[in-house]
Amino acid sequence: MDPLFSLNPELAWRVIDGEVVILRIKTTTYYSLDPVGSFIWRSMEQKPLPRSELIDLIVAEYDVSRETAAADLDELFADLVREELLLASPPSDRSEAA
Repeated sequence: MDPLFSLNPELAWRVIDGEVVILRIKTTTYYSLDPVGSFIWRSMEQKPLPRSELIDLIVAEYDVSRETAAADLDELFADLVREELLLASPPSDRSEAA
């Protein structure tokens, strides 16, 4: 089962000219996402999503293979998790919460 990814609730963010701009309040650092990154971010706005569902959304929205979508998503998420912009919950956490 995939980890569940969610936006860090301690962030402030807005969409400006179609791209997501994020402020990490704790460090006052700004980040911006390209259009694909912004699509992924906004897809998680309402609820945390598993990696597999996000890959499905990317493939449906853009003309890319599942393998390319997965590799690009993994690279983006590694950066976002490292910067504490995105939170990852192990699959076991979901079963305990249910």
